Amino acid sequence: MSMTGVAVLCLLVVGVWGQCCPPDVYEITMDVVYGRAEITREMERVSYDGESKRIYIHAINYINNIVSEVIMDYKNGKEYLWGNGYCQVLPVGNFSKSCIPETAKLLSQSYMGAAPHELSVKMYSFEKDSYEGFATVTAECTPIEDYFSNVAKGYIQFAVYSNFSTGIKDPSVFTPPEICHKGMSSAHIAGRRKRRFTLF
Repeated sequence: MSMTGVAVLCLLVVGVWGQCCPPDVYEITMDVVYGRAEITREMERVSYDGESKRIYIHAINYINNIVSEVIMDYKNGKEYLWGNGYCQVLPVGNFSKSCIPETAKLLSQSYMGAAPHELSVKMYSFEKDSYEGFATVTAECTPIEDYFSNVAKGYIQFAVYSNFSTGIKDPSVFTPPEICHKGMSSAHIAGRRKRRFTLF
């Protein structure tokens, strides 16, 4: 093999190893605290389908005691957000895979827990959309926790992840409810869009 071929092969190998991504389809629970002057806490069950480019979130806002749900359907360019008997249908942005960015800096490789049940983890730092981010993942890139902040905006967001499983148990969660087809819209649906959603 020529030196050029070796160099190309090395670049390909580094590219594959450098990208840290969980499986393309999974479900996970997200306990998130976020806000500026006023802090909000939510528990969210996330169904992530990277193959079909869609995400479903069932959120319980502990501060306001409100349940809301959202479907982000990137293939059709729509976001459905409903709660309190109302639904908003909004345009959704571009889809990005649930991965640690390739530009992230690996801060350390360590472990959580105690022997013989310790869990190997990797800690990264990166910037995303003007936010400073830190994330901890397993050796297989399953999310454990992340932290985002923007000093200029006075914004912070911290999430801890649990109950990870591959696949989607109930694909019907990606079907918008009837209320979203009746044009019943309100600006007072519980606050998912008041913060930036992220799985990296």
